[in-house]
Amino acid sequence: MKVRNMSLVTLPMLRHEMGPVLAGRLEGQRAFVRNLEALPSTTKPLLVALDFGGVELATSSFLSEAVVRFRDHLRMGRTPAYLIVANLSEKVAEELQYFLARASDAVLSCDLSPSGETSNEALIGALDQKLGETFELVKGKKETSAGELHSESVDQQKIGPTAWNNRLSTLAAKSLLFEVPLGRAKKYRPLLETA
Repeated sequence: MKVRNMSLVTLPMLRHEMGPVLAGRLEGQRAFVRNLEALPSTTKPLLVALDFGGVELATSSFLSEAVVRFRDHLRMGRTPAYLIVANLSEKVAEELQYFLARASDAVLSCDLSPSGETSNEALIGALDQKLGETFELVKGKKETSAGELHSESVDQQKIGPTAWNNRLSTLAAKSLLFEVPLGRAKKYRPLLETA
């Protein structure tokens, strides 16, 4: 799939001066700063891919700083920016899965070609049941709003529009959904459509 409606920035996680193992909180903080400095200045939505190509192993402490902290920082900015991880080795994917699942958190991963084509899109980590169900609903609908989910809900008395909005906003904050502003309202769609 080709990334649409956003500029794609690919940031390599493996540097020439580094070995194929990324370890430690301090090295993760260095990667965080390096990646912040590499981001272009833009007002358009941005999809940032952390490219782990060539990385054999990354520790949880490194991933905490370089991936999760970086994602959270991106989402606090004025310009809409979303994070995915790309080209993970089996060991990096396993460590990231374990780390995120323990924290009830998740990121999107994919294989990313040099031309920006994505394949093998997947959710890494774990979401709590309500967020997981909401994520699956949005994937099935391709695009929706809190109001639409509420009006289609079989249990409208228990789950109001505000609860749906909170779930959708949380998923967008985790870079799992893309926010589409429509005046005062918002619609949401999957960040990677086949995730």
